[in-house]
Parts: sequence; structure tokens; C-alpha cells
Amino acid sequence: MSYKTDRVAGEIVREVSSIIRDEVRNPDVPLMTTVTAAEVSKDLKYARVYVSVMGDTDAAVAALNASAGFIRRQLAARLRNMRTVPALMFRADTSEEYGRKIDNILKEISEHERHS
Repeated sequence: MSYKTDRVAGEIVREVSSIIRDEVRNPDVPLMTTVTAAEVSKDLKYARVYVSVMGDTDAAVAALNASAGFIRRQLAARLRNMRTVPALMFRADTSEEYGRKIDNILKEISEHERHS
């Protein structure tokens, strides 16, 4: 990614976190929702926002995608220096789950080698 897309992604992570915490009133979005990362397209028209959720991840991501228009409007009000604010698409962040899976595989290999 370029410097500009990285900078915009960082702003999106910070501001969307605040908007979800303070302004989204959807009961399907748990209080323990964390924005972990954002990927912005080169043309700055689209942003994929990754969230980690304590609870029902699928319902929370669906609720966030349903609220994406509201969140985008709030983001536009906060990022007045941007000509266009990217359309937001929310995705579940599975990196922690993936890390745990790899860790368990490595433990199994280690135990298998000890017993061989």
C-alpha cells in the first residue's frame, strides 16, 4: 500500500472505532467490538474494515454492514479534509483464531516429536 492509503486506513480505524463505541445503537453490535485493521483501495473509494467481536461474530458483522451507511456519514463529518469517504465493508478479523490454530498444530508436532 502507499503512504496515503496507509494514512487513510489508520484514520478509518481510529474514527470507526470511536463511532461504533459511541454512536452505533444496534443491539446486535456488542460493546466489546474492536476495529483491528482497515484496507483501503488505491482509488480511496472502498475500505474493508476488520473487526474482532466478543460474542456472535456473524450477527455483529451483519449488523455493522447494515449500519455501514450511518457509519460512513459519521466518518464523513469527522474527516472533512477528504474529498470522498470510502464505502465501508465490514469483515470478521480471523487472524487471532488463525494464530491459535497454528499454535495448536505446532504444539502437536512438538509433542509428537517428544514421544517418538
